[in-house]
Amino acid sequence: MKIKLSPRLEVIAGCVAGVESMADIGTDHGYLPVYLVENALVSRAIASDTNLQPLKKAEKIINEQQLAKQIETRLGSGLSVLKPGEVDAVVMAGMGGLLIRDLLEAQPDVARQKKKLVLQPMNNQAVLRKYLEAAGFGIISEELAREGDRVYEVIVAKPGKMVVTNPLEYELGFEFYMHKHPLLGALIDRKIFLEQQIVRSTRGKTTAIAAKQWKESSLFIEKLNEVKRCQSN
Repeated sequence: MKIKLSPRLEVIAGCVAGVESMADIGTDHGYLPVYLVENALVSRAIASDTNLQPLKKAEKIINEQQLAKQIETRLGSGLSVLKPGEVDAVVMAGMGGLLIRDLLEAQPDVARQKKKLVLQPMNNQAVLRKYLEAAGFGIISEELAREGDRVYEVIVAKPGKMVVTNPLEYELGFEFYMHKHPLLGALIDRKIFLEQQIVRSTRGKTTAIAAKQWKESSLFIEKLNEVKRCQSN
């Protein structure tokens, strides 16, 4: 029986397709590389994880699908399990944006040898985009995926220059105002909701940090609502 992916992983798979080989860093159960190989979207894959237990689960699924010759499992942290140029694409999904940044920064020679990086940060998306820009990576496309009330941001980048013309691109995605993704409104609503929680928790507090957070979140909500109004026109 072929693997069926969640909407989030399905979008990620679509971003990976078109290369010969890939590595899934933090593979968990190994669903993504198995799906990509059994659907002939890539020819070979590496599934890695820092923990042995999920890697054993991935190995079990790989063997059940009779894909052991095409999918190799490796135990280790981040890009340390790879050699420069060993695969065409790297996926880092389901991690915090700060962790993805740190893993890329720890092995820059490996990161720069990839045709594409497919990154799906669970948080701190703006921090990750700013890092990519500063570190000499260009975002070439972005996608969104929805599961329940959550909208996931998928960033596709490669070595190169990135020109940011609108500061909100760090928060809402590369050229969000041009592409007008059908889930952009839902993403904006989600970000407004999260900022409103900060506003409520800091309202009336007198510490300098709380006052700063309240002001920044209030201004950000205004900007997001402005984008939302423009999108609906």
